[in-house]
Amino acid sequence: MIFKQLFTALEFLTILPVPAANWSEEEFGRSSVWYPLAGAILGLAAASFFWLTRQFFPNSTAAVLTTIFWAVLTGGLHLDGFSDCCDGFFASVTAEKRLQIMKDPCHGTFAVLGLVLLICCKITCIADLSGENDFLLFPLIASLGRLSILAIIRLPLANPNGMAASLKKNVPPYALWAGAAAPLLLAVSLGWAGLVLILTASLTVFAVSRLALAKIHGINGDVLGMSVELTEMVVLLAASFLAGNLLP
Repeated sequence: MIFKQLFTALEFLTILPVPAANWSEEEFGRSSVWYPLAGAILGLAAASFFWLTRQFFPNSTAAVLTTIFWAVLTGGLHLDGFSDCCDGFFASVTAEKRLQIMKDPCHGTFAVLGLVLLICCKITCIADLSGENDFLLFPLIASLGRLSILAIIRLPLANPNGMAASLKKNVPPYALWAGAAAPLLLAVSLGWAGLVLILTASLTVFAVSRLALAKIHGINGDVLGMSVELTEMVVLLAASFLAGNLLP
């Protein structure tokens, strides 16, 4: 049962080759407990790739390749939600119209601009992370991104249907606290720097939740994706800042 839930989480959040879980809607929700651990596995893969590419390329090139690798491993799942939110949230229209814009498969100017800025920021920050703690940092960052889903899933739904509604209906009540185990262990291993990154992620998730409530009066699948991407980006920024101070 445990492995099936973990495989379900990995199958949903990544394109990693795992045994097909053939999950039901209820199993899909219960697998959310394992999202942070799935994120840690994703981060470990990214850290390994970054280390490997740094053996052959300068840090800047390795950072570009790692950012591409990271995005490919997720199948662009969260980037799609982030771009939809950029289009909807920055439009000067009603909440109902924003939701319609977010459903449009065509991306507009705000989506393109948001993606460019996000990816440029990630590349620059990853280029700064070439210390001995990369194999803790990358898993922590990716794990915190997925933990953000569990942190905001209890907010009101902007749409009674869709992925977020299905997930919320079946998420176990203990999911947030159980899911926090993996990032907390990684953060403790990093000392004070890890605690700073935990606080940074918490503030980012709070800001995302306030923004979603203000713009569309709740959450949907796109907001969950945006939460993952923004949490990763802001924590990467914090890690970049700490790289020359608290992190060897």
